[in-house]
Amino acid sequence: MATQSESRGGLLIEGIAADWSFIVSKPPFWSDLPRIASIQFDPGAAADKLVVKDGSDTGAVRCSFGPVDGAGDQRIKYFFGARFSPYIDFSDCTLSAGHRVIIELWSEA
Repeated sequence: MATQSESRGGLLIEGIAADWSFIVSKPPFWSDLPRIASIQFDPGAAADKLVVKDGSDTGAVRCSFGPVDGAGDQRIKYFFGARFSPYIDFSDCTLSAGHRVIIELWSEA
């Protein structure tokens, strides 16, 4: 079970050990179809891989994070501005202890 913390601007998810769904895990007052500003992956090890899909395990892949040869900093951040419901299919991922996923929601202000 992943641990997560919410702020007005998004979610911090750590310790993903099973499928993770935004719709299931979001605070009740958030939309099921939020406007995503960005998704950042901070791997726990150099070989970590993360795949984020749209809505379910059969949804379209929205972004894929993996090792970058020769990069000293393996953190990766994708910017969207689109509405979709992030879903992480654990079977598509390679995750080590210490990984983090940060989902930033679009600010309408």
